Amino acid sequence: MNMPYNYDYEILKYIDKEADNYVPFKDFLKNHNTNLDKAWNCVKQFKEKFNNLLSKYSIGKENLVVMCYDLIERISEQYNNPELHYLYFCIMTDVGLINEINSSDHTKEQEIRIYFQQKKLIQELSEFLEYQIEYHKKIAEIREYLKKPRCVKNIDCKEETDFLYHLTIQHTFLYKNTRNAIYKENLNALLIQINSDEKLKVLKPYIIYSVLTRKQGVMRKRKHFLPNLKIMFQYQNYNIYKNNGKNFNLYQSELELYDHLQRSYADDDDVDIKLCDFFFANLSPLSEWYYIHCEPNENIPMNIRRKIFTAMPLSFPELLNYQDYETLNESEIQLYSDAENKLTEQMLDIIEMVSDRYSINPDARIK
Repeated sequence: MNMPYNYDYEILKYIDKEADNYVPFKDFLKNHNTNLDKAWNCVKQFKEKFNNLLSKYSIGKENLVVMCYDLIERISEQYNNPELHYLYFCIMTDVGLINEINSSDHTKEQEIRIYFQQKKLIQELSEFLEYQIEYHKKIAEIREYLKKPRCVKNIDCKEETDFLYHLTIQHTFLYKNTRNAIYKENLNALLIQINSDEKLKVLKPYIIYSVLTRKQGVMRKRKHFLPNLKIMFQYQNYNIYKNNGKNFNLYQSELELYDHLQRSYADDDDVDIKLCDFFFANLSPLSEWYYIHCEPNENIPMNIRRKIFTAMPLSFPELLNYQDYETLNESEIQLYSDAENKLTEQMLDIIEMVSDRYSINPDARIK
């Protein structure tokens, strides 16, 4: 997890993966239960549907810039419109079927392969957005619930406490808790509090992780400490772009703790891992830190912004064709590059707004 992200390495890895995954076109069609004519009709219907929706919502077709800014405006007005979401995902996953600026030489086979790949990705992103929106509602619900008094039962958590004690002290930032009776007693009290409540048991891995990362000092030093769980469901903001060496090691250790807890409770029927992952990815910038600073080779939960960023092609938004680079000077090319970066940020901002209708922290946008 600690290898710095390297784009050249990532490109080579992608090429190797694509070479290994190559399927002859005849087999590709068979795998999708189709033939050449039917597949090509699917491509044409996809383009027709996309263009019809653009017309329906008065979204300009002159070029990608006009299309994107018109779409941003429509989504800001109708943020829960699934047809606008569909247009958004079509644009953000496009590698030439929609923006044909550098794809005029695509063969029919290439377009068919692209279509089926894009169709799968659009479906995946649509489902991801749906559950992100649904889980934002659950944040509001759990915050309201934690405002009310709760009953703590007299239950035995000794075995689970022993298990968690030995699990957590393996992680660097919790080493100091080795042979610490206060820490173990507070861990036991935390588990009793969680296991006494069905609504909290569902979120056990996230709650444990959040308490140990946000309150590990008092968990270690203060006897009979019982954390305020309401705080664990507020956004924890800190600067992930400043690295002094110690920060890197701390963040890495915290990530490993959550991953360890997640795997340890994966088979627990009382725990909703998917919901825990949502809270982990959306209530602090730690997930984003991982995807910025580490080679993303593990299944670390991500928020909607990072999900889209990961899914969109490296070429988005492609505003210049290959010939333009031969006729424009360096300053002009830089202007286009700045415009591409600005458009990308605004497209990511708008989908974050859709997901974040039940706002966690509107001022804590991931860059």
